[in-house]
Amino acid sequence: MTETDRGSNLAINGERLWDSLMRMAEIGALPGGGCRRLGLTPEDSAGRALLVGWARENGYGVARDRIGNLFIRRPGTRPELAPVMMGSHLDTVVTGGRFDGVLGVLGGLEVLRTLDDAGIATERTLELVVWTNEEGARFAPGNAGAFAFAGKYTLEQALAHADADGTRIGDALEALHELGLEPVGGRPIEACFELHVEQGPYLERAGIPVGIVTGTYTVRYFNLTIAGEASHLAQPLTDRRDALVGMAEAILAIRRVGAAHGEQGRSNASWVKVFPNVRGTVAETVQMSCDVRHADPEVARAMAADLHASIEDASRRTGIAMTLDPFHQFGPVHFDAGLVDLLRRTARSRGHRCQDILTVAGHDAIALAPIAPTAMIFVPSAAGLSHNEREYTDPAACAAGTDVLLHAVLAKAGRD
Repeated sequence: MTETDRGSNLAINGERLWDSLMRMAEIGALPGGGCRRLGLTPEDSAGRALLVGWARENGYGVARDRIGNLFIRRPGTRPELAPVMMGSHLDTVVTGGRFDGVLGVLGGLEVLRTLDDAGIATERTLELVVWTNEEGARFAPGNAGAFAFAGKYTLEQALAHADADGTRIGDALEALHELGLEPVGGRPIEACFELHVEQGPYLERAGIPVGIVTGTYTVRYFNLTIAGEASHLAQPLTDRRDALVGMAEAILAIRRVGAAHGEQGRSNASWVKVFPNVRGTVAETVQMSCDVRHADPEVARAMAADLHASIEDASRRTGIAMTLDPFHQFGPVHFDAGLVDLLRRTARSRGHRCQDILTVAGHDAIALAPIAPTAMIFVPSAAGLSHNEREYTDPAACAAGTDVLLHAVLAKAGRD
């Protein structure tokens, strides 16, 4: 059998991939079938430990950097060449599923195992990465490890991100023994690939097993502070300045902004903190997060302006002060055209129907795109559900996405 024949016949072990996904899902398992492994908690660390155990069984190198990014390395025959990188995250939201982030990590592990099974050496080293705190469910904002690697945050800034209890990322890394010695970023990378579930309904609706992610929506995040006045519930309704009433008006205004901009418009209110949040007392303050998103950057900017105007109008109507401040933003990000085309050609050559798609959500790949050629592969999410215990991507779709990842990575890494 020639090397070309061996490469064309190379296929991942879908059953082994699925078994790995289900094993990982046992860590932080929830009653509804999902997972809770908040970033840099014991559950998150246990998931990493399971992966490290598998890596060491296969003889791969294991390293961590100073923000806790975890690197699983299969050495190439030409170590002086820049590596090919793939990966995602193992942390979840509070009611997470079994596939978000995890498929990109364990799909990458399956790529390494498949090459071992076939006895194929690559010229370039392959690096499977678990990025620290992608979700931001505990430490906001998310993607801390990837953004620090890419230089958007200094290491000191990333380590200083704190959770609601005041625990810093640096403290959590030390407590879990996840704080590594390697420098953060600052090195060449040949290519970065991230396999991920879509987290939306479009691939499933189209009956397409593989999405080729060409870029991102434009996303603008804000913090909204609503300042009312605490009082007893005995206070007449007309005399109250109830921050929760202001919140209700604001949430409806946020929803209207997204609805006014068509199928591609998104607007969200997703986190709320109420003070003093006790029975018998009118709320004094509400803190909220909200965002607007659109595929067209100009429309996204218009939506942000509409959001400001809508919040100002809600404040005037209720007589309750509302302050909207920018928090975080990304997009539009365009993934590397050469890698995108490679993924298209790879999917088709492997017999997988595919279509181009934009990501609405944030991902680690977005952080990496400014510093290295980067691209993403999507596979369908049943009913579009994600960040939900019922999140599901069937075994065939998981295998198809990983198959595309395998052959794209091999094309960039080069057989020895």
